[in-house]
Amino acid sequence: MPKSVIMPKFEMAQESGTISRWLKNEGDPVEQGEVILEIETDKINMEVEAPATGRLTGLKAGPGEVIPIGQVIAYIVQPGETLPAERPAALEPGPSTAPAGRLTEAGPRATPVAKRVAASHGLDLQSLPAASLNERMTRADVESYLTGQAKPEPGKMAAVPAARRLARELGVDLSLVSGSGPHGRIQSVDVRHAAEAGQTVVAPEAGPALRRRVPLTGMRASIATRLTASVREAPQFSAGIDVVMSRALAVIDDFRATQVGPDTARVTLTAFLVKACAWALGRFPAINATFENDAILEWADINIGVAVTVEPGLMVPVIHQADALSLSAIAARLADLTTRARAGQLRPEDVQSGTFTLSNLGMFGVDRFQAILNPPQVAILAVGRVAKRPYVTADEDRLDIQPIAEFTLTADHRVIDGAMASRFLADLKQAIERPGLLL
Repeated sequence: MPKSVIMPKFEMAQESGTISRWLKNEGDPVEQGEVILEIETDKINMEVEAPATGRLTGLKAGPGEVIPIGQVIAYIVQPGETLPAERPAALEPGPSTAPAGRLTEAGPRATPVAKRVAASHGLDLQSLPAASLNERMTRADVESYLTGQAKPEPGKMAAVPAARRLARELGVDLSLVSGSGPHGRIQSVDVRHAAEAGQTVVAPEAGPALRRRVPLTGMRASIATRLTASVREAPQFSAGIDVVMSRALAVIDDFRATQVGPDTARVTLTAFLVKACAWALGRFPAINATFENDAILEWADINIGVAVTVEPGLMVPVIHQADALSLSAIAARLADLTTRARAGQLRPEDVQSGTFTLSNLGMFGVDRFQAILNPPQVAILAVGRVAKRPYVTADEDRLDIQPIAEFTLTADHRVIDGAMASRFLADLKQAIERPGLLL
């Protein structure tokens, strides 16, 4: 019996997954446990392994298609096995004109994508020649038939419907695109390559020249959806404070001076900030919380997410139970998570269960900024660069030049008020300016 390959579920709240790419093609032999495709969720990219040994067939979706969790996306068959029967495509009824050697009135066997392409062209699948009664028609079969049966209208390039839609979205002139499909028919991948090359973009009739149009997909679409909902649903306010960083920098220098071996993780300012935030959150459990279903959930574990810039956008891997870790251990975990995030190798557990988020843009030269809440968390800390500035010391009442960083806490006003946010920032400032408190 054929073995189904289904869209897997990697995260608790995951409802669908996007096929990033197939690593095996239709008809390829596969071994159980061999990686056959990559799936993209709103947080991570994951590899999917073959659930059995056999031949991969019946691919139901291609790169970029969003598939609900649990839906069959392909099959693995053994010699002599055939794919499960499917319902005929919902096409307009009409008389069958299939000659001998073609699929008969029992109904054609075709992939869902092939059926959709045929339906978009008003094509009765009964009219397509079948290579084998045991093989299903693919999109390529339909496109090949269409290319051979009909010539493009004057001035109209031969392209599949999906490629035409994508060309409109990306502003690509199809007349300048070389097709890789049957008989030179333009495929979606051809349009994407042309858009990336930046040489086939159509300028708008009025206004500035358009370089390219980038549709919101994958991670960027998730960021847009989540953060728009965050601003819309949570009443957010911000509070800021200046922090003298001289003693914190001295501690970091001491750690770096005593580190031994090339495999020892380098202690960074961000690692130190994680340690300080964990200490302060232990004193303010109401901030180490999430807001869900009209209830405030205060967590015993202090799991700090650290915003990391990656090629498609932003990811927030989590350092779990940060309050129980030494500064060196935090530095090691942070280095590992950052490396794997930028390589697209994070696991689901690496981005789950965060209770607070830290976003440090100091390395980009940013002095100050306000971060947006990472729902359902109720607070996020934004940290700017360390810069030498005039500073009046509170104990000596004199003007001095000190390395200063601006800390800005964004909080959910449904859970946190201004007084609590201020006290949290004051304690955090104290921990950073007097690092002995963290021991």
